[in-house]
Amino acid sequence: MKRSLFIFLSLILFIFCLYQVINSATVEDINQEASLVSVVEFEEEIIPERIAFVGDMMFDRGVERSMLRNSFVFPVELIKGFLNNFDDVVGNLEGPINEEPEDFFDNSLKFSFDKRTLESLNVANFSVLSLANNHTLNMGREGLAETRSILTEDEINFTGDPIICDIADIYSKDGISYFGINKTYSFNCSDKEIVSSIEEYKFYNPESFLVILIHWGNEYEETNSIQQQKLGRAMIDAGADLIIGSHPHVVQNIEIYNDKLIFYSLGNFIFDQYFSKETQQGLIIGLEIYPEEKVYNIYPVESILSQPQLMEDPEEFLENLASNSSEELRESIKKGKIIR
Repeated sequence: MKRSLFIFLSLILFIFCLYQVINSATVEDINQEASLVSVVEFEEEIIPERIAFVGDMMFDRGVERSMLRNSFVFPVELIKGFLNNFDDVVGNLEGPINEEPEDFFDNSLKFSFDKRTLESLNVANFSVLSLANNHTLNMGREGLAETRSILTEDEINFTGDPIICDIADIYSKDGISYFGINKTYSFNCSDKEIVSSIEEYKFYNPESFLVILIHWGNEYEETNSIQQQKLGRAMIDAGADLIIGSHPHVVQNIEIYNDKLIFYSLGNFIFDQYFSKETQQGLIIGLEIYPEEKVYNIYPVESILSQPQLMEDPEEFLENLASNSSEELRESIKKGKIIR
């Protein structure tokens, strides 16, 4: 009897231990499967390409004096951390960079930037600059060639020419192409030439996301001109995917046309035009490129003595920008985000 009881209890104990082993293995398998699912989900997380666009940058006159008093990183000191969150930073270089810069008088409309300006450009993560504007020839063709050489040596890319609009001047990276165009004056590229160049480029590069960096419009006007609108829409019809404008020195309206965006002017980014609030305000457009959509984050900036920084209370600014822009975009602009 005792032996039978012992055998029975041993059997119960064996079954219990076997159950624990099986249950433990099942839990471990479940945990492993959950871990694998987490890894797969993590691996499938989509990290977008992030590009920041800024407006006009001028490093002479009052800006140069500030750099000489402080440092050649002074203009970007308050914004460099933000810009380093992006893969690329793109802007309009409003003048030549020279080994021996000309010392123009304070109110001069001719510029020549000290080579040490590169310190600001590098620390703020600039990777693409447009040279297509009305000031990059201020030191002549030799000065422009020197600028290109200096930027190449420093591994900063550039696009565009102040006179011609040749697709040979397009810079491309990772499926994104940048075409700098100067349309400041009537003797620059004609509308027909611009449209033809865009059509030609898109014919051979249909999958490329083509960004037009164009210098155009009337200074200090907060709404685009009829000429700007006509050309902007024609460029989109020709194949442009995004238009980023500069030159008016103030922020202009945003338009949507054929589901493409036209930022008519991002205003000043680094400049010494201290005579009005509007000339010391600008936009940074943070583009996030996903497989199925593009997100345009709108970051208003304000500048104090040529030092841009993110605007602390942008609500009123965005309200005004929205009221001046395409009706379809107004609610998105107020929220600081356009999704297409």
